[in-house]
Amino acid sequence: MRNHLSSVMRLSIFLGAGLFLSACAAGSGGFDSTLAPQSVSAPANQPLRPPPQLSPPPRAETLIGLDVYGLRNEFGSPAFQRSEPGAEVWRYDGKACALFVYLYEDEAMALRTAFVEARAHAGGEVSTAPCIADISREHQLSAQGY
Repeated sequence: MRNHLSSVMRLSIFLGAGLFLSACAAGSGGFDSTLAPQSVSAPANQPLRPPPQLSPPPRAETLIGLDVYGLRNEFGSPAFQRSEPGAEVWRYDGKACALFVYLYEDEAMALRTAFVEARAHAGGEVSTAPCIADISREHQLSAQGY
C-alpha cells in the first residue's frame, strides 16, 4: 500500500510540475512574444450601414408662423425654454451657434413662431442660415440613430 501511495504521489507531482511548466511556457505576460499584432475586422457578411438621408434644412422665413408641433418636427425639443405671458423663447444649440426662436400667441391662443435669430456661443449675432442648417442636420442624424 505504501508503494502504491508513493507511486500516486510521484505521478501527481510529475503531472503538477508538467502543468506548471506548460503554463509558464505559454507566456501569459507576453513581454517576449514573437507573435505579430493582428487586426480585427467586421464580418464579411455584415452589410455596411448606408449613409443617412438628410432633408434640406428649412429657411428662416419658412419657420415664421410654425406652431410648436411644426417647430418640434423641424428641430426636436429645445435645449432651453422660457415662458412669459403670451410668449415663449426656445433655444436650440448647434456646434458653434444657438438659435433663438420667439413664439407669440395668435388670435386662437396658439403659440407661433414670430422671429428667429442666431447667436454665436461666444456672443454676437451670426448668420441664421448656417446655424439653422447645423441644428437641422444634428436633429435629423439623431432621429435616424447616427
